[in-house]
Amino acid sequence: MDVTQPVGVVAPSCAPAQGDGPDPLARRLAQPAGRVALLETLIEAAPVGVGLVTLDGLTPLTNATLRRLLGYSDEEFARMPFSAYTAPEDVDENDRLFEAMLTGAGDQFAMEKRFVRKDGTTLWVELTVSLVRDAQGRPDYAIGMTQDITERKRLADELRAAELHYRLIVEHVPAVVYIAEPGPQGRFVYLSPRLEWMLGYSPQEWLADPGLWRRSMHPEDRESFRPHEDLVPQVREGEMFPSSTYRLRHRDGYDVWVRDDAVLRRDRDGRPVLHGVLLDVTQEKTLEERLAHMVDHDALTGLVNRAHFHRLVDQALADRRSRAADAPGDGAGLAVLYVDLDDFKAVNDGFGHAVGDRVLVAVADRLRALAPAGSTVARLGGDEFALLIAGVPDAGAAAAGVTAALGEVTVDVAGETARVGASVGVAVANRWHTTELLLHDADQAMYQAKLAGDGPGGHRHTGFDGRRATRG
Repeated sequence: MDVTQPVGVVAPSCAPAQGDGPDPLARRLAQPAGRVALLETLIEAAPVGVGLVTLDGLTPLTNATLRRLLGYSDEEFARMPFSAYTAPEDVDENDRLFEAMLTGAGDQFAMEKRFVRKDGTTLWVELTVSLVRDAQGRPDYAIGMTQDITERKRLADELRAAELHYRLIVEHVPAVVYIAEPGPQGRFVYLSPRLEWMLGYSPQEWLADPGLWRRSMHPEDRESFRPHEDLVPQVREGEMFPSSTYRLRHRDGYDVWVRDDAVLRRDRDGRPVLHGVLLDVTQEKTLEERLAHMVDHDALTGLVNRAHFHRLVDQALADRRSRAADAPGDGAGLAVLYVDLDDFKAVNDGFGHAVGDRVLVAVADRLRALAPAGSTVARLGGDEFALLIAGVPDAGAAAAGVTAALGEVTVDVAGETARVGASVGVAVANRWHTTELLLHDADQAMYQAKLAGDGPGGHRHTGFDGRRATRG
């Protein structure tokens, strides 16, 4: 038979009540028949199932709890070996442990097993069986104590299933799930396997080296990143930390952009713990950079567009003014060139717009190649280009050098040649120039060069030195 671990019982006091003579309960405990009757009452009322098990496995004596748990009467128990109400899956193990106890492996064993009730349903129990020996030390019978653990087993099974379910979700979610202590040397408690896919490191490597996360962060981001531990006093338990985006170095040497989102939790000792995710946002960051580039650049040539060029001239003039006190002069360190292609319409009409686009790209490449270091080339629209020269000792001379070297641009088309020249206007900044005025001067110089032209091909230019027009 089968049973559970014994429960402690506090015996009632046997001291007589003052002034009332001997206590009736004490008198009963002093008599053998009375003690037996009280023990029977105690066993019958025990909250665990109790049964006396013979050496051949019958259960001739049971208490009310065991009978209620399994639904069998006292007489039915007396006729049934315990194997008859044991779940088939547990019979062999129960028999093995019972036989081992009888043959000297010990005077007690415990196991979790399933009983089959009279109505056919199953009951999980925690069973403890203790051997009782006769006066000669030979096995006489056993006492089994049984505690119903069906609900506990159900909850444990549900918990395991939930843990497996969420582990599968965590391990397959397209992000690194982590639990960590805050701080640059904070210990990682858990990292999902996605880490190896994202950064090339196994979770075990990060768990073993608390400083690896901080060392993997890009130096620029390491300086600007606000550590979680600085934010702990401002974040309540269960609240999100501000989202952070930074770069982590992959084991193979390239950078991975990640977004770090974490929730503040506290362990049983009240210490802060981060529960967070690292999401690979490299594609999003790349797209952001491309979109930002598209906003400021010409789609065909990749050059800076008109709006951004104006902002760059604004900044260059502001920088020039900030240095004016230390280097007074007429602003020879900054110049703008306006370039307008000659006869570009003839290329489009004669060869088609696809060839015209190739010519525009070729002009852009030529200007990039000729631009001094630190200069910016822009496509203002159509067949108009511009060049900002800044930070050189003599911007006017540099502009003249670019103009002289520009020459004619040609593109081969199926044995023929598409060619364009250019009219160039140059304006060198002085202390009175604003962005609008400097660009206006360069535009006017280019217009005058265009008017002065007397035929296609080659190039013509006019320069403005401050507000004085010169022909070149």
